Amino acid sequence: MRTFNKHPQWFNVPLRLNEDQKQNPGLAIEEFFECYHLHEVREILWNWMVEVVSSPHGISHDHHERNNHIYFYEKIEALVEAAWMVRRAIRRHIRRRERRKRSR
Repeated sequence: MRTFNKHPQWFNVPLRLNEDQKQNPGLAIEEFFECYHLHEVREILWNWMVEVVSSPHGISHDHHERNNHIYFYEKIEALVEAAWMVRRAIRRHIRRRERRKRSR
């Protein structure tokens, strides 16, 4: 599936989520963190960033462009951390609810 498209109708709609995930975005978060641990995501993002910013073959030749990539990297990392915390909170809530059901 092509996820980068300049068609205006696709600017602010999910392109990668399936129908179940559109109804419950937590499913996508759960699936993501079943595949990757938080420290692995940080490592992958960092490796991408280093390649983009410092590689002689990277896409960032202008210092403003490099700064934009660093800023984007920081925001993506914060977004991933927030999703990780949401997932953790949801899992705690589910475990508490299950314990309450068992204790009745």
